[in-house]
Amino acid sequence: MKRLALFLSFFTIAYAQCASNYERFEENGKMGIKDEQGHVVLPASFDALGWSDGSFSLIGQITGFRHGDRWGLLNLKKEFLTKAVYQTLTYPGGDRVVVSRPLNPYTVKYGSINLKGELTIPFWYDEIRIHDLRAIVMIKNGLQYEYGLIDLNNRTILPLRYKKITPLGTLRYAVQDFSDKSALCSEEGKWSTGFDIDSLSTFQHGYAIIHRGWQQGLINRSGEVKIEPIYREIIVNDSTIRTRRAHTWKVIDLQQRDLQQVEADELVALAINRNRITLSGKSGLVDASFKPILSMRYDYISPIENEMVVVRKNGKYGLLRTNEAVVLPISFDSLVVSGHLVRASKKVEGQILWDLLDTVGVRKTKTSYEWIGPYNGKFFPARKNGFIGGVDRLGMEQIACVYDSILEINEDIISVKFQGQYGIITLDDRWKLSPQRNRLRLLSADRFLVKHDSLEMMMDFEGQIIYFTDHPIRIFPTYLLEEIPTGTEREINFLGQIVTHPATAILPTKNVQPESEALVAIQRDGKFGFVDNQGRLRIANRYEGAGDFKEGLAPVQLLSKWGFIDPSDKIIVQPILDIKSAFHNGMAIVRRNGKVGLMNRQGSILLEMRYDSIHRLGDDAFILHQNSLMGLADAAGRVLIEPRFQIIEKAGTDHVIVKQDDKFGLLTLDGLSVFPLRYYQLVYFTDTGLFFVCQQQPWETMGVK
Repeated sequence: MKRLALFLSFFTIAYAQCASNYERFEENGKMGIKDEQGHVVLPASFDALGWSDGSFSLIGQITGFRHGDRWGLLNLKKEFLTKAVYQTLTYPGGDRVVVSRPLNPYTVKYGSINLKGELTIPFWYDEIRIHDLRAIVMIKNGLQYEYGLIDLNNRTILPLRYKKITPLGTLRYAVQDFSDKSALCSEEGKWSTGFDIDSLSTFQHGYAIIHRGWQQGLINRSGEVKIEPIYREIIVNDSTIRTRRAHTWKVIDLQQRDLQQVEADELVALAINRNRITLSGKSGLVDASFKPILSMRYDYISPIENEMVVVRKNGKYGLLRTNEAVVLPISFDSLVVSGHLVRASKKVEGQILWDLLDTVGVRKTKTSYEWIGPYNGKFFPARKNGFIGGVDRLGMEQIACVYDSILEINEDIISVKFQGQYGIITLDDRWKLSPQRNRLRLLSADRFLVKHDSLEMMMDFEGQIIYFTDHPIRIFPTYLLEEIPTGTEREINFLGQIVTHPATAILPTKNVQPESEALVAIQRDGKFGFVDNQGRLRIANRYEGAGDFKEGLAPVQLLSKWGFIDPSDKIIVQPILDIKSAFHNGMAIVRRNGKVGLMNRQGSILLEMRYDSIHRLGDDAFILHQNSLMGLADAAGRVLIEPRFQIIEKAGTDHVIVKQDDKFGLLTLDGLSVFPLRYYQLVYFTDTGLFFVCQQQPWETMGVK
């Protein structure tokens, strides 16, 4: 049998290669074939040549042809081996062709013919897949397909009663029953295993990987178990077999006592006493003791919100409570939870339709939409029939879906584009300003800007022009800033008035900093100074740059360098620094000559400027970065841990998690080892003071007899 299969394989390759000596040509909308010298072998008199899947090959001297909407078989001697009676005609290899034909207006069945055009498999089946000397056949029984195995002359090898049959290579098949269990079968229908396997891989180097649950084992072609299914992963090479057990996750305390243990690929804390566990691509929920909460059968589990999770299974989404009670069935194409409401979409007859539901499973919208967007504080934007509107939290269409787009929302008014023009509506969908051709910008509940040619006009809803200008304008919540050609700016309130500040204020100014500790940095004529909260000048405009006052000091720039002054304009730190900084808890991160250190309010350098960067870790520590590694300093600038780790993270008040050479460990703040650097992952739980640790299992090389 093996020799025959090898012969047929050679026969197929040799004969199919003949097609490379011929090519199809088209003439007057018809197809023909020429040889490599360009001589016409078959005249251009066919609607198509080759196979109904669009491919072209010659099996010996034989190929398919189409007349009208039907296919037949012919050879290069211009002999018709069959009439054009088949709906489809495909070549799977060997000396058989799979064909289909309608038995009545509603039923199409599949069969097979040989290269002489003789029927070898009758038209009994809903699908046929030929593999070497066997054919996997299917019939539809109700809503499900039933699979069987036959030879190429329709002799039954396995009856039509299985859920699935898959070829695993020459002469072996994986057969799945309707309890989703699989067995290994030979091409003669001899069972090599029982139906106690979840799935099998194809054979490689004489072995197939079997799955029982998430565990893998190994069998040979005779079905003998060579490695019991106790491993997470097996790799078969030509000379070696490598195995790896699942990673081990533990809950441990500071004394490294094992409190709980579980095998998993990933473990992620989603909430107190709620952890997502993933193994072999499937996820579930477990509590702190690894007791199952949500079974491990989902492809995705979202973070927990209101004791509910979004789950994905087989490409569909649903909403479950953490006790696995169904809120929304796993039947949606997308599902987004927003508080106590859910935006969900489902494909119906080829169209994606969106609905708004609540988190008890009740549909809120009366009709479905082409799209529903995130809540914008007033409504859910929605699209229907290609137009935009809005749905309220009760599912009612608050704003009719008749607009080209929704542009802005300001309090209770909305600017929209309608039939190519711009207008303003209220939240109850009434026109406040009828559509016009000029684009609008909302300012307040009773003001808007409209641009007409080069003019920007501030108007009210009675049509009065409050202010206009042809200068550039920037919009702020309560005023406009108009840029004057002299390079200054003036403030315009929504009454259209130019705002004048007290006479003691220095105007015009620009680049005004937020008020900080009663002083505000301002710029005049390219120089910075400070005024108080009444606009009175307190520090003259003599600096190139300035920042906020923090803890009694403000950064200022002179000769392109930065220093610090106090509110009396006394220089506390000379301008010798590269960057602007600020004080927090008596310390500032400062840079000089490209390196960073720490300085106190008296200007003393507490941590030498030798680091690439420094970042605060809360209020009581600093992360030190040097040569892509991290270290730790305390709030006084004392180095606790020199930069030698890939990662440093706080774990409570007294410890840090560190990573070095891709392994995690735990140190005290003084750098003393608590957990050695041996864990694949290490997670701290602030609510319990305990740790998740993961020990990655190594690969092992095994010999198999």
